[in-house]
Amino acid sequence: MSLTAAIDVGTTTVRAAVFDGEGERLSIARSTLGSRHPFAGAVEQDPDELVSTAIDVFNRSLAEADLQAADIDALGITNQRSSVVAWDGDTGHALRPLIGWQDTRTAERVAEFVSAGIPLNTSASCTKLEWLMANDDSVADASANNSLRFGTVDTWLSWALSGGAVHVTDPSNAGATGCYDLYGGDWSNDVLALFGVPREAMATVVASDEIAGLCDPELVGAAIPLAARCGDQMAACMAHGMVDGTAKLTLGTSGMLDVGTGSTIADAPDGCYALPLWRRTVDGALVDEFLVEGSILTAGSVIEWLIRAGLLDRVEQLDEAAASGSPGIEFVPSFAGLGSPHQDPEARGAVRGIGLETTAADIVLGALTGIATRVAELTAHMGVTDPLLVDGGLSQSQVLLEAIQESTGLEIRPARDHETTVRGIALLAVPD
Repeated sequence: MSLTAAIDVGTTTVRAAVFDGEGERLSIARSTLGSRHPFAGAVEQDPDELVSTAIDVFNRSLAEADLQAADIDALGITNQRSSVVAWDGDTGHALRPLIGWQDTRTAERVAEFVSAGIPLNTSASCTKLEWLMANDDSVADASANNSLRFGTVDTWLSWALSGGAVHVTDPSNAGATGCYDLYGGDWSNDVLALFGVPREAMATVVASDEIAGLCDPELVGAAIPLAARCGDQMAACMAHGMVDGTAKLTLGTSGMLDVGTGSTIADAPDGCYALPLWRRTVDGALVDEFLVEGSILTAGSVIEWLIRAGLLDRVEQLDEAAASGSPGIEFVPSFAGLGSPHQDPEARGAVRGIGLETTAADIVLGALTGIATRVAELTAHMGVTDPLLVDGGLSQSQVLLEAIQESTGLEIRPARDHETTVRGIALLAVPD
């Protein structure tokens, strides 16, 4: 029986799991991933910490299942999208911290494009790459020496795990950079030139389920095939069995609503985007499929804020606290701007209706209600119909799911396994 390992590098958590050939999850290990904010709007992470954490959770997932690396037949990688790493291809060393997808340092540049009628948001990688080329001497020097390498998280981790032998990505990750030609199925030379990004620094775009190379045995213990890679939302879609018309809401650090459009590149409503779902082998032929995506920039991160603010002791108490709260608090969860359909990176959160009688539990309930209200706005904007498939860590809150059902009027179908991203990428990586 084949065994497949999956690594999911999220914004705040790195997970690894092992699945058998029947799709049974044999183990899972997780660890937190730190970030830093050196100036207003900046979100950075340590690329080396990312790799070491991924290897650590992979090893722990093997130990939990009483397995060795040599027992694993395939490895799949899924990840936070749009975050970018720059490194020197000759030395293999990262040139600077990773710039996260939530980073808004290029908001003014993005606003220039939006005012010209070009749909763009601050999460896209293209302006981050432009910023790196213009503001980091080590990046410019590596470019001059033809040793510069850019990559999204899947690319960086594949490079590291392969000992520098693999520099690839897939359409789902490439599409989130803003530098990808949906119709051509590869990088857009015109967009790369517009942002001053050298084509030779970009990864080769391969199929989501292509074996792109092997892990370095000295790093992970065996030459495991790097058999699949895709963005986290797309991995969740795979776990749900996404087909044309399926609507899936992932409630993690952010909230992402995806509607499958099959082989059609659909016209997206204002503030939403048509993106690649994946490129995979179906009946011996490569098939490109697509989706339309809308975003809620802060969901689970609102709960983290409640904890930091002393309004909630720990996430496990979320529903208990909310259930004891009284309605009436208006909570706007735009802590990192408003996503779809507004695309306003300058928007900030607000709490209204506080009185002397207001308790912490009231605010916790208001926060969940506020997230549900944003979900309702987005589902209506994107024309979602029954059922709405829901996953992600925050989907474990029954209070939130009930609030979403009430605010949207939709049938809510939560995933049976909340770890949909690792399950989805494992399905994509399963050897034929």
